[in-house]
Amino acid sequence: MILRTLLLALVATSLAACATTTVSDSRNGGSMATAAFNYAPSSRAPVTGAGYDLVSDEGWTGRLAYVDDEGDARARLTMAYDDGLAIDVDLDIAMPYLDGGVRRFHGTDVNGRAVEVELQAGPCREPGGDTLIYSADVMMAGLTASGCGREAGGNLDRWSNYLMTYLPVIDMCLGEFRDQAQHVSYAYTMSGGETGVRLVDLDARTWECATREGGEAINSVRPLDAADAMYGEGDPVFVRGSMPEFGEGCYVYEAVRAEDQTLIGAFGFDACDTGDIATLDPGVG
Repeated sequence: MILRTLLLALVATSLAACATTTVSDSRNGGSMATAAFNYAPSSRAPVTGAGYDLVSDEGWTGRLAYVDDEGDARARLTMAYDDGLAIDVDLDIAMPYLDGGVRRFHGTDVNGRAVEVELQAGPCREPGGDTLIYSADVMMAGLTASGCGREAGGNLDRWSNYLMTYLPVIDMCLGEFRDQAQHVSYAYTMSGGETGVRLVDLDARTWECATREGGEAINSVRPLDAADAMYGEGDPVFVRGSMPEFGEGCYVYEAVRAEDQTLIGAFGFDACDTGDIATLDPGVG
């Protein structure tokens, strides 16, 4: 089971909910199809460990992992505080999925206390000084524990974990296209240390923009074909400076915001799973 399959099932449920009635969580919104999983469902079986690693300067670390609960997609939150306090709670995935562009989860702990988790994509400075791609808020018993997070587990270290590192070059490359780019499909560090950014134009053609001088200038912009595809390309895409409508272009979108809530852009996840790049085996490219 990979995170993409889980995403597609959640999006399908959200689309059905939008077409019929308001849904408050993944359970009363219709359980996940057993066929969405490539192994026999078992209670609380982790879905290949896909989820989010969390860390905070408030003295705790945690993990929010997607789980298969007998065919229903849920999540499990574990937190460990420096003073020995430990939290382990099962959560429902709030529906509609990615409503408002934010990931939300909710449930109750063993004492019946409400627990809510929100993950907002955007730069978050973690205690070690690195910039992670999620801000995390855990609300329980009237208190909020805040931290940072990054996507972890599964079969792919998504390029989007490093968006903020690549953003200055992304902006330079987008400037070369003069509003003729649909989205960024990939950014990576090339051999030699320069940066490569792949963009899709308004005619659905893919281009690669490469830097020189340590990322201070554009070295080249060249067209690509299917043979140039890299594993993980387009998973997700990134739209700079706007938040498209849910389902536009067959994508479901997650808002990326700065600390002051200014919109940086949006991650787009392929809700139709139709792209050739999504089917490439690890190691291709």
